[in-house]
Amino acid sequence: MLSVLGIVASLALLVGMAFILGKTVPSMPDKVCRFIFLFVLCVPFSFVVDWVNVWAFGYHKMGWTGALIGALLPASYGTFLPPQPHNSNKP
Repeated sequence: MLSVLGIVASLALLVGMAFILGKTVPSMPDKVCRFIFLFVLCVPFSFVVDWVNVWAFGYHKMGWTGALIGALLPASYGTFLPPQPHNSNKP
């Protein structure tokens, strides 16, 4: 039962992160600000995901090095995505 709760918690975290990123990142045209925002958002997100994995699945706790590397990869990937227009009716 605990593993099912862990899966549900992990999916809820991913959906929440996708919602936050979907609302904020497309409106940031400056690449430096986008990188800093993504990095600052992904470091605590890495610790929360790690806490859920330790709580539900018994994984080993991640340290600061793993969290920083885990945040650096999506932040650098998200930096080079082009900004999206606000109006969804335009192609």
